Amino acid sequence: MKHRLPILLILLCMLPFAGHAERLAQPSSTTGTPFNTTTGEDVPRIYVFENMDDALFTTTAPALWYEFSDLDNPLGGGSFNTFSNLTDGMTYLVVMGTERDTFAVFDYRKYRISNGTFRADLQCEQSLLHLDLPPMTYRALSGQSHVVERRFVLRYTNLTQDSVSWREEERADTLTVTNPAVIDIGRKIYIPTKFEFAGDQFAESFYDEADLRRINADEVEPVAIGFIPRSYTSLRGTKRENENQRVIEESVLSGSAPLNVLFRANATPAAEFFRWDILRSSDVISTRTENETRYVFDESGKYTVNLHVGNQAGCECDTTFQVDAKESLLAVPNVFTPNGDGVNDEFRVAYRSIASFSCAVFNRWQHQVYSSSDPARGWDGRINGKQAPEGAYYYVIEAVGTDGVRYKRKGAVNLLRGKKEIKSE
Repeated sequence: MKHRLPILLILLCMLPFAGHAERLAQPSSTTGTPFNTTTGEDVPRIYVFENMDDALFTTTAPALWYEFSDLDNPLGGGSFNTFSNLTDGMTYLVVMGTERDTFAVFDYRKYRISNGTFRADLQCEQSLLHLDLPPMTYRALSGQSHVVERRFVLRYTNLTQDSVSWREEERADTLTVTNPAVIDIGRKIYIPTKFEFAGDQFAESFYDEADLRRINADEVEPVAIGFIPRSYTSLRGTKRENENQRVIEESVLSGSAPLNVLFRANATPAAEFFRWDILRSSDVISTRTENETRYVFDESGKYTVNLHVGNQAGCECDTTFQVDAKESLLAVPNVFTPNGDGVNDEFRVAYRSIASFSCAVFNRWQHQVYSSSDPARGWDGRINGKQAPEGAYYYVIEAVGTDGVRYKRKGAVNLLRGKKEIKSE
């Protein structure tokens, strides 16, 4: 009889499709309403019964019933309008005159999540769930295999991140699954956690919330590594308004040397090994092995800082920082106005990447009235606590940049008050 199957199948497929909309076969069950879902495929409907032993289909007039695997021989050898004794995972064809109907059926008792066993397999790049539960597979009249999509809810605890830190959160992810044997949850797990699997949409239809079928896995230890690498530069003393291009909290550092930088990996608990390689050009000038490390870039130049994080499971993370300690700069003003208005009240240089510095200021009789070894400081126009007279003063400045450039500046600076000094109370 096998040689007749293709011809009969072609004839059946040429029948009008009105039956698809009419639903010639109406399902019923003594244990509840069956779950009905549409597929958009060549099997337009799927019926899932809580207990298929009590399920049957009826038609308004006698019809021929076929299983997809034998379209030559109607079931029971004739036509009838009530059909039971359904087979799980079977696709049926119902023919009534020139109309036809096609559907698949499932007995949900076989696919309840509580029937299976469940374990988690945490890897470096994936988090896999292994659920010993058969897929809901059916075949079209053509013999092509299809699998019903099932929606489960997975509950667990994990770490989530913002731009600078990690925090723990409870998650409830909805997963659409066809093959429950291996499920990739689509995210890494960073802390020890327990998984609870609940659902699916059929269980939600058949049972009250309190009775939804659930399954749990034992607590698992993570191996995946995550990190939020950051860098922080440290300022010396008070704010340096006259220091050119000093930067703070930038992942790409560019500014005045010396740059005193704290690097933090901010890694998750599974991280075991840390390696910071600090390179100038292609030469490694320092290697550190802590979760966080501090380094002073005291010479001008371009640097690369490579971070490698790993563990014994073979999981790894890498990132790179670029550091540009700028070339030195020294500029000297020719006037300042110490009148207390907060603008240009001190004689201060503008500088960048200065390694050593000395400044001396003299009056017109060549008496020293001010000296400093810190380029961030300035003269406020006072001598022994009293206002210095307006006029020209003379400075001698010597400095060496972190790039080796030597500076020697001599000249005059004019002290102008312009208006009466505003005294602080």
